[in-house]
Amino acid sequence: MKSNNNVSVFGGGSWGTSLANLIAHNSKKVNIWAKESSVCDSINKIQENKLFLPGHKLSKNLNATNDIKNKDLINSDIYIFAIPTQYLRPILIKLKKYLNKKSLIVNASKGIEIKSLKFINEVFNETLNVSPRKYITLSGPSFAKDVIAELPTAVTLASKSGLSLEMVSSIFDNTNLKVYRSNDIQGVEIAGALKNVIAIGAGIIDGVGNSESTKAAFITRSLFEIRQFSKILGAKEKTFLGLSGVGDLMLTCYGIQSRNRNLGFMIGKGMNIKSVLRSSNSIAEGYYTSKAFIKLAKKYKFKAPILESIYAVLYKNYSPENLVSNIIKKGIISDI
Repeated sequence: MKSNNNVSVFGGGSWGTSLANLIAHNSKKVNIWAKESSVCDSINKIQENKLFLPGHKLSKNLNATNDIKNKDLINSDIYIFAIPTQYLRPILIKLKKYLNKKSLIVNASKGIEIKSLKFINEVFNETLNVSPRKYITLSGPSFAKDVIAELPTAVTLASKSGLSLEMVSSIFDNTNLKVYRSNDIQGVEIAGALKNVIAIGAGIIDGVGNSESTKAAFITRSLFEIRQFSKILGAKEKTFLGLSGVGDLMLTCYGIQSRNRNLGFMIGKGMNIKSVLRSSNSIAEGYYTSKAFIKLAKKYKFKAPILESIYAVLYKNYSPENLVSNIIKKGIISDI
């Protein structure tokens, strides 16, 4: 059954495109904004995003534009944002005059803004003054290539409004993607942001040749660390045991498609961090989130030895080989 809602997606990378294509199967027409004109031409002319999702045929109901003020793009009932976190605020400021204040906002990105130390719901609130009841965040264990290939996947949508969740669930939910609902926006966004940092650490462990046992202990203790931090910000502990918590964490730490895990893996193999970052069309959000989290932890006087150790490898030239040994020396893994 087709939805009658007009939907616009901002972000023509692999994740934004896969979501737009999924929705296009449930809606009459979906507009997608991409900054690259080549991406728009590729989507419109051959129904393929050759830059970010080559080889995957897209719905004919999908229309792409690189004009951020395009009337069809702006005149929507639901706006979905799949923009890398560090680039989000300037785009929202550009759009502020044009977006319909009655429309729903869906965030599909994960991270913490470095300059402000804000989570994404706070960035939307500051820039657009979005009503909490019109804001929804999407998270969970879902690779773009799995969604575009229509493989069975489950995600979490979080909002303060049951009606908003109902409306947005209808455009995502189909036989291949199952939507679960939450009212813990903060918890979902904390989990989504920090699991990327942990995945870099997990990749480093793989890269230097440590055991699966080591990796399992590392991930488990990292999850404990972010759960403790989340309590300071008022998140619900049960959120971290669901899809947007441990589910997304496992996928990102073990999945071969994980940009963050692969970044860590190459660092563990001795590759230069800056070179690895430049070599990819996509952004490993955990690299930037690590820096933002350390600043945020200092603000709240929260000790986070595991995430601090990952940050030290990324930004202070600490040896990847010593990541785990340094943590064990501090007694972090052995304490409950």
